[in-house]
Order: sequence, then structure tokens, then C-alpha cells
Amino acid sequence: MKKLFQIILGPALFLMMVSLPFGGLDMTVRGAIGLLLWMLTWWIMQPVAPAVTALLPILAAQLFKVAETKMVLGNYFNATIVLLLSANIITLAWTKWGFDRRLALNIMIRVGNNPKKLIAMWFALAVVLSSMVANAAVAAALFPIVLTTLHAAGIDEENIKNSNYATAALLAVAWGSNVGFGTPLGGAMNLVVVDLIEGYTQTEFMYVDWIIRCVPLVIFAAVPMLAMLLTNKLEYKELPGTRESLQAELDKMGKMNRGEIISASLFFGAFLLSLARPLFSKLLPTLTANYIFLIAALLCFLLPGGNKEEPVLKWNYAMPKIKWGVFLLIAGGTALGNIITSSGVGGMISEVISPLAGKNVLIAIIIFSVMGCFFSNIMTITGCAALIGPIIITTMSGLGYNPIPFLLLCYAACNISICLPSSGAGPAMVSGYGVNMKKMVKWGVKTIPLCLVSVIVFGYILYLIWPGFSAVG
Repeated sequence: MKKLFQIILGPALFLMMVSLPFGGLDMTVRGAIGLLLWMLTWWIMQPVAPAVTALLPILAAQLFKVAETKMVLGNYFNATIVLLLSANIITLAWTKWGFDRRLALNIMIRVGNNPKKLIAMWFALAVVLSSMVANAAVAAALFPIVLTTLHAAGIDEENIKNSNYATAALLAVAWGSNVGFGTPLGGAMNLVVVDLIEGYTQTEFMYVDWIIRCVPLVIFAAVPMLAMLLTNKLEYKELPGTRESLQAELDKMGKMNRGEIISASLFFGAFLLSLARPLFSKLLPTLTANYIFLIAALLCFLLPGGNKEEPVLKWNYAMPKIKWGVFLLIAGGTALGNIITSSGVGGMISEVISPLAGKNVLIAIIIFSVMGCFFSNIMTITGCAALIGPIIITTMSGLGYNPIPFLLLCYAACNISICLPSSGAGPAMVSGYGVNMKKMVKWGVKTIPLCLVSVIVFGYILYLIWPGFSAVG
């Protein structure tokens, strides 16, 4: 009976929104709000698998015209999905030849068996890397490695939902990859903000200007996030297996075989090329990280593995093991965010709230930061920045303030998007790796307020005491 109620509640909320003329809103707006309510209900209550819920935007677009169906379908195999599929294929080659276990054993031997140290390491690594590489690329690279360390500790995929340590380790990557915005190279959303700043100033916004102002903001958001992540009760004080037993397992594996060497080289080679992309972006503008990884994935099916007759990977081995549900979650979250943006729902709410920003500087920072954090948890960070950024510039410049510090502080709040699959690549992927979404929402809801207060308070102090921060532009 409970499951039946959970199944019915989502579509009932949607049908109520599209059937009743709330506030004179047109069908597209009501449909977008209804779809949001339906997907949130099913993602939180989980009467069906999260990947199934991710298919709802297609149905809503086709039957209720909440958006163009072609636009929505485009989210289900875009460049991000290409990247994730490619990284997944390469790491499957790791599993086949044993490199994933070798890597996990080496990490656990060096970092130790302390679960909190491992969680902190994954989080810090994700934050740093996602400041230089797209969030999706970092999450796609780190999740399989974390998963192998979980397997090495005796936690299989069936038990991840029940393990607080496994949940915390995977969320460390998901959250860390979202909050890493220390350089403009960390993804399209950072470049949206750079474009807004350059459009306002009509001059080039140097990357060093971004770094010296945003790295402190990353710290303000990331430190309380990690602290809250580590406050969750873990079932292990020390992970199973001593360093001696782990070393013995590693010794049994012997030297790396040909398949391990090739699969590892393809993955880390693609990752390093992605990091070095600024060096050749003008020469090869179409060779983005997504397609660097695709080339590496295709080579898995071409290069010889253990012998010259058999490739590193065969399709009949890879196909049933590919994380298809992860791709659907990414696509569904992105599609939902795009529908919210294109329907005008976000703009309508922003227009109502933005006049309050004229009260004083602190109120303006609070209003825009809360808006940014709210919208980025139900839509993409890129869409959120594109939606709120112009409102900040128009509102604050009209009031006689330099809008750029307000834009950067709001963007810092946008990156505290950790609750739902629509929040970003990391949160979308992590549920596909087995994390309980109820737990993700619960932990996220209690973490967001502390991170948001930290960004607002310390950001406001920066604005007051650091002339260089408020003089940007």
C-alpha cells in the first residue's frame, strides 16, 4: 500500500499542476513545475529505480509539450554522456585485467585503513582536480577507483546502500567534484561566469583574477562540507585488512600484465591530455576531453591485450557491465534543468526576489546566494549561472554597485549543489553507483545550510576588508 501511494503521488502532483490554472500560469510553466515535483517525489521516495525516473522528461515533453521533444532527447546522448561512457569502458578494461584491484591496494597501503582519512583524500582530490577539469570528467575518473577500494575492503555493490562508509566515500567524490571551481578551467559553468564578467567590463577577465578571488570561496564552501561529511557515523573505525595482508595480496598479483599496462596508460593518458587541453585548444578546438576519452575507449577494442589475437576488451564482456543507469540519471537531471530554464520558471521566481537585493549589501549577498544554491540543486550549475548572472549584473549595477563580487559569491553558492541527481554530474552519477538517494538527500539537506552560511559570512567579510575583491572589473 505504501509503495502504491509513492507511485501515485508523483504523477498526481504533475496532473494537478497541468490541469489547474494556478495563478494564471501558462501550460508550459505549470508542466515544468509539475515535472519537477513528480521527479523529486520519485527520486526521494524511490518507488522505482532512479534511472527510470530520469526518463520522465521525454514523456512530459512529448505528451504535454513542456519543452521541445528534440531538445529533451538531445540530453540523453550528449558530449557528457560520451565522456562517461568512454571512461566506463576503459575502467572495465581495468577490471578485466586486474589493474583496478592493484590500484586500490596501493592506495589503501599508502593512505592507510582509516576510513576518515580516505574520505578526506577523495574529497580533496576531487576538489583540486575539478578546479582544472570538467566536473563530469573528474567524477567519471574517480568513482571507479573509489569503488575498487570499497571492493578491496569487502564492500560489494549490493551492500553500498547499507554502508555509511561506502556512501561517504562516494559522496566525497560527488560533492568534491561539484565544489571545485578554483580556476575557470573547471567546466562550462565557470566559463559562463567569465563571459558574463567580460560582457559587463568589455575587457578580458584574466584567469589569475578568478583564481585569487575564487580559491578562498572554494575553501569557505568545501571545509564545512567535508566536516559535515565526516560527522556521519561510520561502521568502521578501521577498514578490514591490515597493511601486511594488503601487501601480501599485492605481492600475489606480481608484475603488471600487458592488459593492465595498456588500460592504465589509455585512461591516465586521456586524463593528462584533458588537463593539458589549454595548451592545444586553439590548434585542435574540437578535441575536447569528451572525445579524447572516446578515442582511448575505442583503442581498448583495437589494441592487443594478453596476446596478439585478443584485444584489451571485447564488446560482449563490456556491454552488460556498462553503467547505463548512470547515463540516464545524468541525462534526466540535465533535461529537467533545461526544461525549468526554457519554461521561464526560474526567471519568474528570480524577478520576484531580485528587488529585495536593493536593501543593502549583506541582504543582496544573502538573496542571491540563497537563490543560486536553491536553483543549482534542482537544475544544472551552468543553467543556474546563466539564469541568475544577468539579473545580478542588471540589479546591482542599477543600484550603483560593482556587480562582479556579488556574481562570484552567488556562483560559490551555486556550487553547493549536492542533494539531487539534477544538481550536477557527481550527484547524478553517484546514485548509479549504488548510493541510497534518501541518504544522499538527508546528508545534503543538513550540510547545505552550514556551507551556505560560511560562504555568505566569510564572503561578506572579504567584500568589506579586501578592496581588491570588490574592485574587480
